[in-house]
Amino acid sequence: MRLTAAARAICVVSAVLTLILPLPVLYEIVMDQLRHPPVWVFEMTGYAIIMIAFAASGYGLTTGHHFRINLLSHKFPKLEVPLAMLSALLELAFGVILLIAGWNQAYAAYSQDLRSDTLLQISQCWPELAFPIGGLAIILQSLAHVLMPDRDKVS
Repeated sequence: MRLTAAARAICVVSAVLTLILPLPVLYEIVMDQLRHPPVWVFEMTGYAIIMIAFAASGYGLTTGHHFRINLLSHKFPKLEVPLAMLSALLELAFGVILLIAGWNQAYAAYSQDLRSDTLLQISQCWPELAFPIGGLAIILQSLAHVLMPDRDKVS
């Protein structure tokens, strides 16, 4: 399904960030040994980890690698599909809330020119974009679950 593919594409960004994340850390280790530690690595890798977590959230719903309780569907197998639909709708609602609230927060940081309290003084709108991106990934995957509940087995 195209929605799942779109959520997976957002997760690819997360995977690429995960693969390149050790490089600045290695750079920091080498430069620290040479007594010229960089000031940017800790802050930037922290922002990257946040982006990785939120960008991969939609894919986590696809694979089932998220917190879920399926006690009711095991006790009452006839309720499995309706419970899957309810779960998908709740995921969708959460994704919409995360998208809207995250966008509002990032836009407020941009309009107020909020910056980090570090030497880099990074504009906080950039790392805060992780929230609406994660919300979008969750929306895409939950829509796929709503449209095809039997195929994706949401629980």
